[in-house]
Amino acid sequence: MPIMKPLVYTTKCFHAIGIITALVFCSPVGLAADSIFTPFIGSSYGEKDTEKVTTLGASLAAMAGGVFGFEIDFARTAKAPSNAVFVENSRSTTAMGNLIIGVPIKGVRPYVVGGMGWMKTEVSTGSLSKKSDGLALAVGGGVMGFFSDHVGARFDLRYTRAVSIGESIRDVVFEAPAFWRASWGLALRF
Repeated sequence: MPIMKPLVYTTKCFHAIGIITALVFCSPVGLAADSIFTPFIGSSYGEKDTEKVTTLGASLAAMAGGVFGFEIDFARTAKAPSNAVFVENSRSTTAMGNLIIGVPIKGVRPYVVGGMGWMKTEVSTGSLSKKSDGLALAVGGGVMGFFSDHVGARFDLRYTRAVSIGESIRDVVFEAPAFWRASWGLALRF
């Protein structure tokens, strides 16, 4: 029977570790988290007096305690009618992961946002189509306001720019396109 004791001891340890793990991961979190889904419409434009291009998209954000959070943002511009920010007959698609810092003040939450992700630019000239994609950075801010516990509005202003990395991580090259996006949308909190 001395051979069985280590096996029983090991089995009891695995059970104890399993119970402790379940208690840790299944216990309620004391810090409330807001999840906010925002479908939006807006305009993308460059510096100076460039023509605005309609932009549609959606974002999904999770805010821990209403202050710190993470957001996934997806946006796509309509085809550019002229050579303003984008090349004529071009459009841009972005998918970004952003950090958010916000301050909830009586139903209104101003915030700053910044992150990086992927940008794809498509140019159509006649029968030719050219696509390019790569890394992009975005920074900005905005404000969310809620009319009830679950429904509100969100205004957002962001600057997005394509970047590339050279031979080392310190060789960051800022590239075109670079544009501003002003958007407003319905904020749905759950």
